[in-house]
Amino acid sequence: MPAAEQDIYTAFQFYAWNCALSEAFYISLHFAEILCRNAVQKALAFKVGDEWFRHKTFVNLLDGRFQSELANAISDEQAVHGVRMTQHHVASALTFGFWEHLTTKRFDRLIWNRGISHNFPGAHFSTSRQALHDRIESVRRWRNRIAHHQAIFDKDPMRKHQETVELIHWVCGVTGAWVSASSRVPAVLAMRPKP
Repeated sequence: MPAAEQDIYTAFQFYAWNCALSEAFYISLHFAEILCRNAVQKALAFKVGDEWFRHKTFVNLLDGRFQSELANAISDEQAVHGVRMTQHHVASALTFGFWEHLTTKRFDRLIWNRGISHNFPGAHFSTSRQALHDRIESVRRWRNRIAHHQAIFDKDPMRKHQETVELIHWVCGVTGAWVSASSRVPAVLAMRPKP
């Protein structure tokens, strides 16, 4: 209502526009999550092996809720795939929050002791593990805001879109360029209702 200057018809237009804007973010958020997950999984597998999800040191480093999440994912995926279950089945069953957790300081020695550049080659050479964590957290929180049907039109969506696409570029420039070219976010932003 404040954005619509208290006009109920215009307020509904803003609401519908916010829905369209949320929908337009799907592609960039989808690729950001999948590419980050794959990059962190690859870094982890390189350090402790393809059965990282059973590696005691790794599992013991996890926060309790993520230990539970991992145990549930293993159980669920094993029920579906049996002996054919791979690290990829387990990885895809874990939340974005789980992968963000693996970029926290507690995993510096196990995963990130040589920095992030091998798995995030598009990031500037000075980008720290903390900066990576902060970016992933920001993108995940933005994704959750959209998933919970909250207003985003008044939260600097273009900056959030740029941050999301930049995170994709940190993993793969080709995918980042494709997402930039495919994104409907700028076009939908231009459709802002007028009070």
